[in-house]
Parts: sequence; structure tokens; C-alpha cells
Amino acid sequence: MIPEDILERIKNENDIVDVISETVRLKRAGRNYSGLCPFHNEKTPSFSVSSDKQIFKCFGCGEAGNVITFVMKTKNMNFPEACEFLAKRANIEIQQSTNSSKEKESYGRLYKLNVEAARFFFSNLQNTKEAKAYFIRRGISEQTIRRFGLGYALDGWNSLMNYLKKRGYTELDMLSLGLVAKSEKNNCYDRFRNRVIFPVFNTQGKVIGFGGRVLDDSKPKYLNSPETKLFNKGYNLYGLNFAIKNLKERSLIIVEGYMDCISLHQYGITNVVASLGTALTQGQAKLMRKYVDEVIISYDADVAGQLATLRGLDILRKEGFSVKVLTVPQGKDPDEFIKSNGKEAFLRLVENAVPLIDYRITRAKEGLNLKENEGLIEYIKRITEILIDLDPVEKDVYIKRISEETKIKEQSIYDLFNKELKNNMKNSDGMNTSQEFRQKLYIEPSYVKAERTILHLMLVEETFEYITEGFSKDDFIREECKELYNLIIKFHGEENNLKKIENNCLNSETVKEWINITDLKILQQEDREKFVKLIEDCKKEITNFKIEELRKDIMSKIKEFESKGMLEESIKLAEELMQIEKQLAK
Repeated sequence: MIPEDILERIKNENDIVDVISETVRLKRAGRNYSGLCPFHNEKTPSFSVSSDKQIFKCFGCGEAGNVITFVMKTKNMNFPEACEFLAKRANIEIQQSTNSSKEKESYGRLYKLNVEAARFFFSNLQNTKEAKAYFIRRGISEQTIRRFGLGYALDGWNSLMNYLKKRGYTELDMLSLGLVAKSEKNNCYDRFRNRVIFPVFNTQGKVIGFGGRVLDDSKPKYLNSPETKLFNKGYNLYGLNFAIKNLKERSLIIVEGYMDCISLHQYGITNVVASLGTALTQGQAKLMRKYVDEVIISYDADVAGQLATLRGLDILRKEGFSVKVLTVPQGKDPDEFIKSNGKEAFLRLVENAVPLIDYRITRAKEGLNLKENEGLIEYIKRITEILIDLDPVEKDVYIKRISEETKIKEQSIYDLFNKELKNNMKNSDGMNTSQEFRQKLYIEPSYVKAERTILHLMLVEETFEYITEGFSKDDFIREECKELYNLIIKFHGEENNLKKIENNCLNSETVKEWINITDLKILQQEDREKFVKLIEDCKKEITNFKIEELRKDIMSKIKEFESKGMLEESIKLAEELMQIEKQLAK
């Protein structure tokens, strides 16, 4: 078995849109992507890929699944082979285990080790005046310190190591999480020393790593945990676990530093994350795509900050975000600005954040003298590179504005566009190229929807017990539904039960059915009686199908017996058929 943590990483770090785009030409259609289905022949696209849900569905042939089952189906692989293929694609080390409980225990131990370290750092902060004064001086309240679990690493070589050893952890455990490091003489020592500590949490609120900042001006100013089994900087964002809890709109603000993020949260602006001291990565962009459609980027105004902003903007644009740039005046960072000017002033900066294209056009002028012909020509060339991927309406608006600004005819700019477009045309051989999109209704037998409805309602707490008391695994017709019935019962009441169920679906057909079940839209019933009636109607639909199939089977046998002259057997079956007809009539 592959541990659930590894399965989650495989799915998180292999974005389904990217993987499918390698074999299917996809076009954005609202929040989803569409293309020609690779599983049946069609001329108009009915294949839809959801970046938010990380699933695909075809409204023409009914195929559905996640990134793993897509690889299974298109490359004719079994489940472990598909996982291994995707793990290699994302540079994830994967180990098959015959004892998944041992793997879970191992990961559980590592998470507990990080929690113990976080508690140690937190306790140190409470008992060290100088470290506590650092946060107080920065305007951080006691409540915020507790909420973010802020701490302090003592100024010693083995304080944390000795503390954790007393609690039964080994140096090897600590090395695996980067809590200690090894010297040239092969001796272990604390990685974090005389630094205030910022625990980093994943989206489930588990401690996966730490960041440390010096109290003076010594170098390095910031120190982060190294890459470990639990911590991957390129696929995590500081503060995201807090941001998604209170996310009112599908929008996030990205800042550079821990303190920027914490200060904004303290002032009540909670849709804020930090990029863990690195330039924004594609992995972080994919992670945000699950939660938001708009990203406002606010990096420092210095040269390094501006370069980081440009790299981040390009990554976000490619992921399909609506992107804006927030510039803090007077070269201040968000932490300084909000403390000096307050929440409302920062919210006005958010409201006035500049759209991506406007920001890039402004940057395109830098270093150019637009009063000289050479500078003007270079500016127009830069503009064409910026606008080339826009839709026709947006392009027209910006070209008209640039034409008015530079006094260059619109047609001249369009001519340059056409030249650039030809240079940038990519070969699309072997890819679906249809630009149309039309969803088709995939008609299935009514018993299929009935089975899905019952399994969907098992996920509702109010109806779970009613269904499990009056309906068993064997009452289902399809094997994948029987398997899902058992999994829903197994993980009922557990945290993240939906993910656990999906991760335990090792068959592509079971995953397909699970996606259809969770995607099912059932109108909220006003009272329990209507829920009960819906469940009973579904049961009747399933029973009727079974009876109808039995009737067809008996009729087939009657014909067979009659052709062989077996009249007595044929008469017995005819009597049985009459009873079945009566059941169906009811």
C-alpha cells in the first residue's frame, strides 16, 4: 500500500490540468477547462477538467476520474504503476509498503515530533524576556503569539536536542525533520539557535516545519527547515491554514515575510499568506488554485522584491488567476504600513491594486526614453509581448490606449502583433484543436442514479444511520458501489473522510463512481420525511431493476427450454414469470 500522505502529495504536485494537457488540447471555459474527450470519438468538446476539484468528467461518454485514474486509463497502467509514474514526474520518492499501518505510525510520529518542538519553542518564548520583547516591540499581541504558535530557540547548541531525547526521540528522528544538523565531526547540534521561531502549518493545521529569525542583524537573517518528508517549501504557503478558515471571497493576498502575514491577520485582514521566503513557485500557485480565483501580490518595493513580483505574476497568470499588484507607498512593507496607517488604509491599497496587465505595461517603460524613436519602438515591442495572450476585446482596449499615449497608429501595432503571433505559433500536431464547446447529456439507467443518491445521502449525517440500518452492501447492483458503501462506513465521522475514501479507491471505476457521487446535486429537503421518501424511492428503483433483469433472464430460459422441447421446465418458469410480472405491476 502507498501511504495516504504520499498519495496526497502525488495528487497535489501533479496538477490534473497540466497532466491532461500533455495529451489533450484544453481550452479555458469559465473556471474549468474543456477539450475533445480522449476516451471516445467526438467533434465537439464534451470533456471537462476542473482545476478546483482536480477531477475530469466527460458529458458525452460518462468517463470521470482524478489525475491517477486518467494516467491509468490513457497509459494502460494499474494503480501502483500510475502512482509511480506521477511520483517520478513530480520527483517524489515513493515506497511500497505491505504494512500501511506502520507507514501511518511513522508519519504520525514525525508530526508529533514537530509538535513537541513547537511546544518547546513556545515555552522558551514565554520564559525569555528578550525574545518576548522582540514580538511586543513589533506590535504582536499575546493572543496572536498563541494563535500562530510563535516561539524562541535558545542560544545553545543542544537545548532542543536534549529536550526531545528525554521524550524518547532519536537524533535520527530529529535529523529527518531538519531540527538538528550534523557538523564536520559528525556531531549533531540544534539547527535553530537564538532565533524567534515561526511554526509552519499545512492546510490541515499540522506542524510541518519552522522558520527562524535572528534578534539582531547577524546573517543569515532568516533560516527555514530544509526539505523533509513533511516540509516542501515549494508546495506550501505560510498562513494558508488560517486564511482558508475565514475565506469570505475567493481572493488571497500574498506577502513576502512571516511578520507581514501575521500583522495583517492581527488587524483582521485574514485572507493573507506568505511565500516562505522564496520566490513564488508553480506548486504554490496550484495549491492556491483550489481555494481562490484572484491573487493580489504585495512584495517589497526594492529591486529584489520587484523582480520576485514579476516572476510570481508570470506563474500566476499561467495558472489562470485574476492577478493584481498591490504597491505599498514610500517603500514600506505591509507590516510597517498597517501599523502606521491602520486597517482601513491598507484595505484602500487592496481596492486600488493594479491589474496585472497595467502593472506590466508600467514596468515596460522602465529604462526607456519614449521621446526618442529607439525607445518608443522598444516600448511597443515589449507591449506586444505583454498583450499577445489576451482575448480580442482586452487587446483592442489596451492597443487603443497605447496608440493614444504614443501617437502610433493602432494598425501599426496590430501589424507588429501579427508578426509576433506567427513567430509564437506552436505546433499542435496530435492535439485536439476544436475551439467549440458543448456539453452533452449522458443518459444512464435510472438505477445508477438511485445507487449514487443513496451513497451520496450516506455522507449526510442525518440520513447515514437510516440508510445503513435498512440497506446493506449486497443490496447494490454494481461492485464499485458495494466497495464505496464499505468505505463510507469505514471512514464515517473521521476528519477528512472524503479524501480518505478517495485515497482508498484503488480501482479506476470506483474512483469514477466516487467522483459522480460527490458531484451529485441533491436539493436540500425541508424535513426528514422527504429525505426518507427519496431514499425509499431509490430503493424501489434498484429493486425494480433487479426484478426486470430477472424477468429477462427467465424469458430467455423459457425460449431455450421450448426450443429443446423441455415443456415441463418451461411451464414452471412461466409460472415464476407471472409472479414477477405481478411484482413489477405493483
